[in-house]
Amino acid sequence: MALYKNLKTAFLEKDLVTALKLSVKTETLPEEISAFSNLETLYIQSKKLLSVPEWIIELKNIKTLYINSIAMDSVHENIFKMEKLKVLNLSGSRIQSLYVPLICSNTITDLNIGKNLLKKFPQNIQALQSLETLYLAHNEIDHIPNEITELQSLKRLNLDSNKLTSLPTFLKEIESLNILSIDNNLFSPQEKELIERVFKISFTAIT
Repeated sequence: MALYKNLKTAFLEKDLVTALKLSVKTETLPEEISAFSNLETLYIQSKKLLSVPEWIIELKNIKTLYINSIAMDSVHENIFKMEKLKVLNLSGSRIQSLYVPLICSNTITDLNIGKNLLKKFPQNIQALQSLETLYLAHNEIDHIPNEITELQSLKRLNLDSNKLTSLPTFLKEIESLNILSIDNNLFSPQEKELIERVFKISFTAIT
C-alpha cells in the first residue's frame, strides 16, 4: 500500500491511491479528497481544521480514519454513516459533544475520542453495535450512561483521567468487556473499595 503525503502527487495516480497522510493548514478539509474513490486510509493532522464536513460520507471505501486537530470542535454525524469505516480516531482535538445517529454504519470496531473536552459519552453510543474498543481517556466525563450495556461486542473501555466519582455495576452486564481502565478519576476511598470488591480492580500501584 503506497502512502501519499500530498495531494498534488496523489492526483497524478488518483485511481491507485488507497492511503493519504496530509498536513492540513486550512480551517476546512480540502474537498478534493473526495475524488479519491479507492481511498481506504486517511490521516489528517492539523492545527487549524475546525470541523469534519458533511461530504466525508462520499469516501465510501474508507476503513481507517484519523483526524486530529487542536482546533477542531465539531464533527458532522455523517462520519458515523461511512459504509466501511472500522477505525475512527478523533483524539487530540476540542470536541465537547458528539452525536451518533441511530441509523449509522455497523462496521466501526475502534473509536478513539481521547484528549478532547467531552463532558459526556457520545449521544446514542449504543448504535455502534460492532464497537470493540472505546477510548475516552483525558476528557471531562462524570457519568457512564446505561445505554453502554447495549454494546455487547465491547471488549476494551478506557476512561482514564476523567471526572468519574462512581462506577455503575451495570457495566458487569457487558459480558465481552475484559479490559476496563479507570485510573486518575475522582473516586473517593470508599468508592475505590467498592470498585475493587465488585470489579476486582486494584488501585494499588504495582512496584
